[in-house]
Amino acid sequence: MTARTASPFLTVLLGVLIALTALGMDMFLPAVPAIALAFGAEPGSAQLAVTTYLLGLATGQFAWGPLSDRLGRKPVLLGGLGLFLASSAACSAAGSLQEIVLLRFAQGIGMSSGPVIARAVVRDLYAREQAAHLLGKMTVVFGFFPVFAPLVGAQTLGVAGALEQLQAGVVKLAGDGRALGLNGFVKGADRGSIDVGAGAADAVPVVAP
Repeated sequence: MTARTASPFLTVLLGVLIALTALGMDMFLPAVPAIALAFGAEPGSAQLAVTTYLLGLATGQFAWGPLSDRLGRKPVLLGGLGLFLASSAACSAAGSLQEIVLLRFAQGIGMSSGPVIARAVVRDLYAREQAAHLLGKMTVVFGFFPVFAPLVGAQTLGVAGALEQLQAGVVKLAGDGRALGLNGFVKGADRGSIDVGAGAADAVPVVAP
């Protein structure tokens, strides 16, 4: 153990890692009513995604510590974050509320790797006094996330809704334009067929008997 002081970068990085659990919860909460509306479910049913996330957090913490002791801090942390990113991508393509509820459990397991590994790194690098001092600074960083994460989640939801409306408008305009073009083509073809028929009739010579 050494008496060195943690760099600002390391302090912020470890603070962000312990705040991942709050980030995954607080950013998601503004989307619960929208998810219920999207799948035609009751708000209480959508709130199960919060419950399964918490269960994932509780379950994952039992596994990441022993795994990081055996395999190393960095590989296990990257594995946990990779699990969270993969389950988040799957949530964006989920076709039912049940899928989101189950995938949120996987998100919780992945996110729980952050605080477990961060505290293990502090324990590895610093003695008691220095570790307590660093944990205090990390808690300050953590404190920003419950404040700003819901705001970011709400703004992200608003941007997603605006993009969805824009996409629907573009599709509607394209459909209207295609329909107008098709109608114009049909009308033009009808006029052309009449003109051609009339021209053909005029072109037929009259032969006197």
